[in-house]
Amino acid sequence: MALKRHRLCRRRKALGLSQERLAELLGVERSTVVRWENASPDLFSAHGALLLLAAVIAAGRRDTKTAGCHLSDAAELATQLGSDGNRLWTGFGPMDVTIHAVSAAVRAEMPERAVEIGTRLETSRLPAVLVGRRAQVHVDLAVAATMGTADRSAATLHLLEAERVAPETVHTNIQARMLLVDLLSKERRAATPGLRPLAERAGVLV
Repeated sequence: MALKRHRLCRRRKALGLSQERLAELLGVERSTVVRWENASPDLFSAHGALLLLAAVIAAGRRDTKTAGCHLSDAAELATQLGSDGNRLWTGFGPMDVTIHAVSAAVRAEMPERAVEIGTRLETSRLPAVLVGRRAQVHVDLAVAATMGTADRSAATLHLLEAERVAPETVHTNIQARMLLVDLLSKERRAATPGLRPLAERAGVLV
């Protein structure tokens, strides 16, 4: 794992080993040890982003154990980076891991877990270039609200926040539009405040 390789230099020096000696002990070339010790933040970000993608895919297959392992490994890498950024356009960082944990919980049909994780998020701290990711987590939390307690008001509030942050996320996102259709189909006499105007702006209700 990239994080363990990045820590290799510190451990090697603590043991009083040269790069040459460590390479000999591991049966690799010295250049390999050098490459391991010089793992860059870009490499961490790329690795972390792939782990998060794998976690969401595993969750969609209901393989929560594998998803949890991927999220845990990604969290270690994010801790090493220390902050959210957009290296190699990945958007990877500690908060990104939490956002994907919400997505994974939704894909695994664990709405209570998704909502619980969502309470720990402060998406306003994300860099401005990651505004789309900030909006997406509100779409995921809206889905979780309808899966769990069927709280249409909470779902609508999350969609409204997603629209406020990044209108295109709600207006063009298939997941958000399908959720709007579902919310409208279940609406009875008591209209959900803000739902119909939002659906109209998204072109779902004409």
